[in-house]
Amino acid sequence: MWNEIKGRPSVILFFSVVIGILIFGYIKLIFLPLLILALVFLFIREKVSLVLIIILLSAWWTARNYDRYIASIRSVEKISGSKVYIICSVKDISRYGLRVGDIILNDKGYYGVLDVKTKKDNCQIDDRLSITGKVYANKIVDKSKRQFQERVIGTVYPEKIEILSRPIISLKRYLYSIKSRIKSRTSIYFDSEESELIMAMVLGISEELPYETYRRFKVTGLIHTLVVSGAQVSIIASAIMPLLSGLWLLLLFPMIILYAFITGLEISVIRASIMMGINILARVIYEDYDPPSSLAFSGLLILAFDPTALFGSSFQLSFLATFSLVYILPLIRIKKLDFIMPTLVVQGILAPLLLYKNGTLPLISFPINIILSPLISLLTIGGFILSLSTFTVPFITHLASIIIKPVVYLLLRVVDLGNSMTYEIVYNPSIIELVSMYVIIGGLIYIGYTRLHKDNK
Repeated sequence: MWNEIKGRPSVILFFSVVIGILIFGYIKLIFLPLLILALVFLFIREKVSLVLIIILLSAWWTARNYDRYIASIRSVEKISGSKVYIICSVKDISRYGLRVGDIILNDKGYYGVLDVKTKKDNCQIDDRLSITGKVYANKIVDKSKRQFQERVIGTVYPEKIEILSRPIISLKRYLYSIKSRIKSRTSIYFDSEESELIMAMVLGISEELPYETYRRFKVTGLIHTLVVSGAQVSIIASAIMPLLSGLWLLLLFPMIILYAFITGLEISVIRASIMMGINILARVIYEDYDPPSSLAFSGLLILAFDPTALFGSSFQLSFLATFSLVYILPLIRIKKLDFIMPTLVVQGILAPLLLYKNGTLPLISFPINIILSPLISLLTIGGFILSLSTFTVPFITHLASIIIKPVVYLLLRVVDLGNSMTYEIVYNPSIIELVSMYVIIGGLIYIGYTRLHKDNK
């Protein structure tokens, strides 16, 4: 494996960046020693010097982003609970209120976003607002938590909201209207739970998903299916690619980009979109596609824009799952079990991390993910076709809903069955125990690989 890594510059760069991000908290302590070391190796081994410089720059860039965000939170803490005047732009709208950015609070610029608790329904994406109300600082600064990953610096309870301006053309507003259009035109053909499930899995609209549905999927280890991830991009693109060839494959580029923007540019979707884009380009120019290099390159792009994304669950789970398919699956592939091996490998590799993050691990998640994997693929493709059909005549949408409805029904019934026999591991491992688990898994993979290799000989 080391020889394979050495032959892939993007992989070396990716690991260098990751190391730099992990040690960003010690940047003041290590800056000078690393810089001297890099200068020394510049005359001995240039490649080592380059790696050290990348580590140093990554640590500095991460520290800068982190300090900038924390500084905004500390500034909000000083005025927490007081009445403020805010100029901002609407970034997102949900039933819970608005999320605003480009913030000028009491004539001072802030880095991050604010959650505005309001039922005001005449605001649109990208509207420029003036808000008067009380602000409360975000107290959750754990790098792995959602509030940190989304750069939430506080919450506003408004007394007055005024729309200052509304841009004539807004890409975000147009994409938001597309999502709303799809949801409104498909919901009439399904009951509430079925409609919300399809929208969550295909378009990432999950805010109105019933809590009971969320709970049932979580108990059975299927919570990952209720959000749009890289899997949806891969499934949809893989279904379309056989229908195209040559330069026609380039048509997939705008489709993938549009889908990524509509679903909210989740990290896993960005990762899959970049990898699929490289795959398509390789096919068009008749070059070999190298998944490990593609995975590393996508990671580099994501971390360049947001280095602290490394600490988020979305980045960790998405890249670890893809790593298991790219690196580990080929080592222990068993031809007779090809139909279940990808799911087994991904579930097995993610299990320790999920236990570490959640404190629980449903044992039913292993068999139920294998059983439902074909249904999830069908529902993803069917839901995508259903979404496209809303831009045609109602008859086609109705026809698509008739085809997809049995798949949704069967999926929910299997989830119900899984809920009737849930057993779980309840344990909170430490970081040392987590590393130990992966060392053991690595050893088992090595043993399995050597046994299979020996049998092949």
